[in-house]
Amino acid sequence: MRRTTAVLTGAALTALAFPLLVAAPPANALAADPVAALKGRFKAGHGVRIVERAKLVGDGGNPRTVYGRVKGVLEFGPSGVVASDLTGSFELPAEEGTPSEPFAPSRTVTVKGVSYTQGGVYAGSLPEGKKWLRSRDDVLSTTNPAQRLFNPLEPATLRAALAHAGPGRPGGTLDGTRTVVRSGSFTLGELYRISPSARAVLGAKPSAKSAPLKVSWRLYLGADQLPRRAVSSYVQSVRGLTSVDVTYLNDTQYGGWGLRSTLKAPPAAEVADFDELRIGDADPGNVSLNNLFTG
Repeated sequence: MRRTTAVLTGAALTALAFPLLVAAPPANALAADPVAALKGRFKAGHGVRIVERAKLVGDGGNPRTVYGRVKGVLEFGPSGVVASDLTGSFELPAEEGTPSEPFAPSRTVTVKGVSYTQGGVYAGSLPEGKKWLRSRDDVLSTTNPAQRLFNPLEPATLRAALAHAGPGRPGGTLDGTRTVVRSGSFTLGELYRISPSARAVLGAKPSAKSAPLKVSWRLYLGADQLPRRAVSSYVQSVRGLTSVDVTYLNDTQYGGWGLRSTLKAPPAAEVADFDELRIGDADPGNVSLNNLFTG
């Protein structure tokens, strides 16, 4: 199967307003190990809600900001996230009008390593009567390389982050609990080495030029030591290639820890595979940063 990914890389959505600072949780609430607290929630049939906002800012020949939003449910198994139901959308500046097909809203359900996408890039190419496109490598939906580039739901990533984090400070109330915010940074190369999510998002090992890029992050932990918000950002210059400097911003909130979730694949009669698509010569996934910011 030919891998086709809409290259609206990056994006981070509009950052959420910073909550009002409140008193820090009592000392005994901070005693728990966040990694242990996270692993304690890895139970089959349970999950967490996420709302992810991303914003991609380019200052090339056609300066603009592209917003993205992902919301839905992540479902856990004994070792971490095993299924998800996520709806994503993009928003161009008002004067740009409605996003083109590659950036149309999409919903992706992933179960047992197989993703089913509705809408987005190939919505107009599905056979009659089919509503979902099946993929085993999650490359058919529009992706955003800033999505959970820093993923605190991975024990190894969380452990590495907290090992080098600065001191905690009050972070406001999120999801009904007072939080403490910790902050720090990774290089892009370090994240690629530590985090499966970063490897999946980036797609390839960072080059010698991009590996040292600094990825700053802030993590808000509730009184139960579970993540309630993660904010990350980095800036990448691709001048000489596309004449664009790109800033990636991401803000993800987590809520409803422990919610019941039993995600299932769509009905087989509604699912099509890639080789069933009606695709012409045009490649709807061929959208580059150069076209986006200089076109």
